[in-house]
Amino acid sequence: MTDKPVDEAVACSMDAPKKKRGRPKCFSEQQALEKAMLLFWEYGYEATSISDLTHALEITAPSLYSCFGDKASLFYRCIDYYLEHEACPIVPIFEQAKTAKVAFEIYLYNSIQRLIQPNKPSGCMLIVATVNCSEQTQQVQQKILEKRLQEKEKLRQRLKQGILDGDLVPDAPIEEMTDFYATVIQGLTLQARDGATQTQLHKVVEHAMRLWNLFSAK
Repeated sequence: MTDKPVDEAVACSMDAPKKKRGRPKCFSEQQALEKAMLLFWEYGYEATSISDLTHALEITAPSLYSCFGDKASLFYRCIDYYLEHEACPIVPIFEQAKTAKVAFEIYLYNSIQRLIQPNKPSGCMLIVATVNCSEQTQQVQQKILEKRLQEKEKLRQRLKQGILDGDLVPDAPIEEMTDFYATVIQGLTLQARDGATQTQLHKVVEHAMRLWNLFSAK
């Protein structure tokens, strides 16, 4: 009998009762998603191959497909994992901040901490993971665009709440402010990707918040 390498998923299934089918209990889906997420985050969707993923997750391609579906399905799961565990927690920040200005300021500074972390890729995964993708990945790009637009809509809604709360003037240019601060966030991502320090990015936020009064002057 010859020794034959087996991956983690297969090895685990060998210990499980044969009458039970499906994903092995000792396969850590969360750890697998985290490893896959880091690859997509660092190298982007298109540049990350199935071979890269199976090597990082230490499983075979059939096991990967069985657990997560195709590459695109795994990528979408990784995006959701990123938003839940790595991205700036925009909802609680916006809910707890007393004013729209405070909400945006906290959000921007918190985002910088997420954009530059030790031992993790820089930038926002929602922005960098589909940069330079080809036409063959249009569906993937569209889905990520929808995610970005959802995040942008949260900015718009918090500004509208600012008008209702009275800390923004009734005729504040909500659309312009949304576009401006969404652009700032995207710019921070690209600067972080290019090696900017937290100090440099903090200066950008300082200037961006000084412009708040130009938008919302009473």
